[in-house]
Amino acid sequence: MQEKQEIKVSGTTLQWERSSGSFQFEGADVVLFWTKTALKTFIDTIEEVTGSESVRVVMETAGYRTGKIVSTFYKESGQENELILSFLPDIYAAAGWGATEFKKLCLNERRAVLSIRNDWESKVVQAQGKKSAGTFLGGHWAGLFSGLLGETIWYKVTEYSSTENESYKEIELYPSPMTPAENVREHIQTQEQQTITQLEAMVENRTLELRKMIRELSSPVIPVLDGILVTPVMGRFDQERADDFTEKALQAIVENKATMLILDVTGIKAMNNLIVSMLEKVTQSVQLIGAVPIVAGISPELGLEMTKKGINLTDLKCFATLKHAVHYAVACEGMQIIEK
Repeated sequence: MQEKQEIKVSGTTLQWERSSGSFQFEGADVVLFWTKTALKTFIDTIEEVTGSESVRVVMETAGYRTGKIVSTFYKESGQENELILSFLPDIYAAAGWGATEFKKLCLNERRAVLSIRNDWESKVVQAQGKKSAGTFLGGHWAGLFSGLLGETIWYKVTEYSSTENESYKEIELYPSPMTPAENVREHIQTQEQQTITQLEAMVENRTLELRKMIRELSSPVIPVLDGILVTPVMGRFDQERADDFTEKALQAIVENKATMLILDVTGIKAMNNLIVSMLEKVTQSVQLIGAVPIVAGISPELGLEMTKKGINLTDLKCFATLKHAVHYAVACEGMQIIEK
């Protein structure tokens, strides 16, 4: 068996050298893949890792860059573009890239329309069970023309059909500011925006969950004796929490048939207008449904601050400690607390 073999297909040279395990196409190393199995698996794996939209951009960009490489190889030969484009279809056909034909070619206008029958990309797409034309070959020819003509050329697939045994596509090439770099940038920005949107939604949902949890856990209304309820006023309040606090307090009075509600403000370190407004609203509402509001836990410091700010709770029963407030409420109910 010969160690080195060479054949020519449509003027294209293919060489094998068994001793070194090399295969060359037009003097450059190449490798063979089974299209519908190995090559399909390779692309499927990329898609599985990165997603179908990423694969579309990756294949398009890879096609464009390989096209630029091909253009550089032939430009260095010093041949005219017309001559290069005249023998390229035979070279691609010999390489198994399908039967390529220029249906229109006008280098002065930097435009072309080419058709490709039975290309490898369509075979892979068909094996994947997809209906798209693929993006590698369109990007490849756009890159090749961009390199040959020295300006940005882009593409669009204007016709595509594929069956199990036959495929056909037409690709239009034209001058355009669009480049794979722009597509990659747009793709990355789109992905980033999608990620940001997803994170924002997650944060918003989590925030709603936490706020719901806080509402459920904060400011509980505690029945201490028959007819007497205590609710602590603590933490920061916004209008929503203030409204929720008032609603819970009134609901608890009705459910427990309570006659007194003690508002324990021991946890309040600084009295602001929102808290004062809330206390006024709660106490007025409590009185309207026939119960007695009591404020407990006003420390000397808090009382001094309220005086400076002109906050007046003289219409309410106020006590320095919760203990005093409970004793007062018990007395009002005609009960007393005694040691056993």
